[in-house]
Amino acid sequence: MVDVPCGPEFDAVYQALHRLARRERHRVGAQATLNTTALVHEAYLDLCRGADPRAIRDFYAYAAQVMRNLLIDAARQRVAIKRGGQWQRTDLDAVDAAGLGDDAEQALQLDAALRGLAESEPRCARVVELHYFAGLPLERIAELLEVSLRTVNRDWQFARAWLREQVGP
Repeated sequence: MVDVPCGPEFDAVYQALHRLARRERHRVGAQATLNTTALVHEAYLDLCRGADPRAIRDFYAYAAQVMRNLLIDAARQRVAIKRGGQWQRTDLDAVDAAGLGDDAEQALQLDAALRGLAESEPRCARVVELHYFAGLPLERIAELLEVSLRTVNRDWQFARAWLREQVGP
């Protein structure tokens, strides 16, 4: 049986799929054949039918990467407008996904640090993306990466310490 995502992460993905389906329907002129909701449901069911665990894992990884890119692009736009804006140091523990938008410069620093982490410790970087940007619990990340929860906890602790060192206190 395929693990069908549900909960808060599914709601966010569902809304994004809905927007994409609406745009695609209008682009190809398919207003009369399938309504947006039916298109989303058919696409999702098609994905889940016969999908192997790697496809689900890759789906979450892609969703996390898209969310990260959207946040970073928005941060770049704010920095370009402000040309430096107000500098403010914040502890990595105090940063959450909603607070990321408050300090564009810190978001860009975090992105650069994550790229560096991905070069040396790709699994740790993936844990950060899935937990921080996709909002997945560590238990779910362990299932998706097919490693133990203990390994994911170690990766998360290492990544937080490494990023704190790179971004600053």
